[in-house]
Amino acid sequence: MTRPLQLGRHHTLEVVGSASDGLRLRAPGGELLLPAGEAPEGAQTVRVFIYADRSGEPQATTKTPAATLGGFARMRCVSVTRAGAFMDWGLDKDLYVPPPEQAQWVVEGRDYVVCVRLDRKQERLIGTTHLANHFDYDVAHLRVDTPVTVLVYGRNDAGMQVVVDQRHRGLVHHADVFGSMRVGAERTGYIRNVRDDNRLDIGLTRRGKAGFEDAQEAVFEALVAAGGSLPLHDRSSPEDIDRHLGMSKKAFKRGVGGLYKARRIVLHEGSIAVAPASDDVDDA
Repeated sequence: MTRPLQLGRHHTLEVVGSASDGLRLRAPGGELLLPAGEAPEGAQTVRVFIYADRSGEPQATTKTPAATLGGFARMRCVSVTRAGAFMDWGLDKDLYVPPPEQAQWVVEGRDYVVCVRLDRKQERLIGTTHLANHFDYDVAHLRVDTPVTVLVYGRNDAGMQVVVDQRHRGLVHHADVFGSMRVGAERTGYIRNVRDDNRLDIGLTRRGKAGFEDAQEAVFEALVAAGGSLPLHDRSSPEDIDRHLGMSKKAFKRGVGGLYKARRIVLHEGSIAVAPASDDVDDA
């Protein structure tokens, strides 16, 4: 039995002919038209994303949406009407976010993290900023120190709320926050703790020896890129360190300490610099 097309997913369909306005694709229950501007020449099969038009009919596109069904992505609101908000998600047809699906009133021109879901009738793709019901809370299989991708979707009193690996709910505590952590920012993180409430504590640096070595290399590479010197020192503010290096002050001090001990840098009153190459030539 042929499986039906699932909205919000990619499918590879056979090309069965051409028309003046595109390619005809074989699909369960009939054919779909791939618009001429998106139709690759000479293809026998095409990988397309399936969504629905205003009448609920499936449509095919080779354009890549910001997120597929069940996925999360940063999207910009391009318009707001009485009917709801409309988000740019990379397709010609904007993603509709009905008023009940808005965790807070969406404002035109602002970015939001949106989850793609089906409407109640399972006929159209819509967006929601109510994210809690769409996370996977089965995290027992995850392990501490595993690298993950994080997508910032909000903040609370404890820290920055993040989507972990497009599936789970996580938190980067304020003490571990550095660099750009605005809504929609994407970073690499590391699992610090798998909590009893099935949420994840996330750090932005590796721990132990690996994190120590990462900090050293990040500082040294930044020094080289800056011409050999940076206006940073032990009393530099966390903001200055973040601006120059994109790291926390704690990581900076560990990195500088290791580099100084290895004689790879020298410390000045208001700066650090790459150590000059040692002269091993015997002058005797």
